[in-house]
Amino acid sequence: MGWGPDPQEIIFHLLQHGVEFRVCIRDRLGAEPQPPLVGGYGGLGYRPVGYKPALPDFEAYETLRRHFFLSPRGRAALFAGGIIGRLARMEVHEARACLGPSSEVFSTGVRLWDGRSSMAYWDDALTDEEIDLICGVYEIATGRVNYQLDCEPQTTRVSWWPKPHAFGTSGLNTGWWSPNCEHWFQQRLTAIQNGTAKLIKQAEWKHILKYMKKSREVAEANEKIAAEFLNARLNE
Repeated sequence: MGWGPDPQEIIFHLLQHGVEFRVCIRDRLGAEPQPPLVGGYGGLGYRPVGYKPALPDFEAYETLRRHFFLSPRGRAALFAGGIIGRLARMEVHEARACLGPSSEVFSTGVRLWDGRSSMAYWDDALTDEEIDLICGVYEIATGRVNYQLDCEPQTTRVSWWPKPHAFGTSGLNTGWWSPNCEHWFQQRLTAIQNGTAKLIKQAEWKHILKYMKKSREVAEANEKIAAEFLNARLNE
């Protein structure tokens, strides 16, 4: 298949290359949607001081993640690009990408509006809690208390995979899922399955994924050129 003109072909190619994009529906403007209400902390929940997961913990996380991906809202993860998109492609069939947003899009999705017309574009959007679940985030007690918050126990967040911000600001993120990304992903997955990987804090993820700063600069330059090209075509 080529890159068009069939929109389905374009969608499939973007998915195969791990590019972040959206497949929206066009409808009346409507009110700004609100994110779904989530009770308390999402992710994989709280763990006690000194918690060190084993392979069964990772497998339990994979099961929860799979259930989410196979839910109506799981489709949105396909279009996220980066690590979210890579994990989604393990479970979500690409044919679901062409089905359009879920029935909740007008109440919990994202509205893309130019600020002038009576119509807008709508698509599903992942919540922070859903992203925490996908990336396998735990909140672990540190054994210390925060004296500024009525001696509330302190916790730290660690995860199996980096969250989008940590991945997005790294040298691995060049706008698509490159062979370098896949090599890193397979190395990390193998280490987890072998029991040699540890849970990592988000600040540590940023250091681990630093790689070459130059690759990120190239990606930003490419994104700028692409935006200029699209704007020129739209204004023809």
